[in-house]
Amino acid sequence: MNKDIRLATSFKGHRKRKKLEKLLGPGATGHLIDLWISVAQSNPEGILSGWDVEDIAFSGEWVGDPDEFVNAMIKCSFIKQNGNGCYEIHDWCDHQGFACKAKERSEQAKKAAKVRWKTKHKQDKKC
Repeated sequence: MNKDIRLATSFKGHRKRKKLEKLLGPGATGHLIDLWISVAQSNPEGILSGWDVEDIAFSGEWVGDPDEFVNAMIKCSFIKQNGNGCYEIHDWCDHQGFACKAKERSEQAKKAAKVRWKTKHKQDKKC
């Protein structure tokens, strides 16, 4: 599981952030960041398979109308629907490359551990 997300310093004054605050009100950025953290933990590739608007709003800690939240995210290009109709975080792997590759890194680490343990076990038998 991912333990962090990356946030560019340019995000502070980014037009998409300002637009989101205008649509949803002060504090909207916090809901966006909560959503990103939830995605990094549960869907590190950024594709929200099986998520509906309520799941997205819940993950963003949004207590208002879920449709309002998701529509604002789409309007600001933070979320989009892919060709399969699934929601996904726009350009997630470009901005969250470390999170996006988490499963791949985990699989590589498991394989490396198996090799280490196999080598260690062979060395132990020699003694």
